Amino acid sequence: MAITYTKFFQPTALTTSLATLYTVPTIPASSLLRGARVRLTNTSATPKVARLYAVPAAGTADDVNTFFSDQTVPAMGYVDVDVPIMQSGDILQATATGGVGVNIQAIAGGVFSA
Repeated sequence: MAITYTKFFQPTALTTSLATLYTVPTIPASSLLRGARVRLTNTSATPKVARLYAVPAAGTADDVNTFFSDQTVPAMGYVDVDVPIMQSGDILQATATGGVGVNIQAIAGGVFSA
């Protein structure tokens, strides 16, 4: 089993629009994202609410695949969130309320393949 370490995505400012952050590689088809963790940082003086999704390949973001659902990121603070295991073609998406202020970046994880 090979392990590939790579930067999953550039730090991104979340908005009320759904952002696609990362797609698990489809080659090889056995790719699996494991041990991933992201950090949500609130750079504003007011608490913000964020939502993260692990969307199955060819699926859409909805309540079934949210894993950080409308949780508060404290003012001038951060929250680390573990990402569920995702398979080839799955998509990591996110959104936040209240305008600008919540940034997201990958801080751990690896893509495994057979």
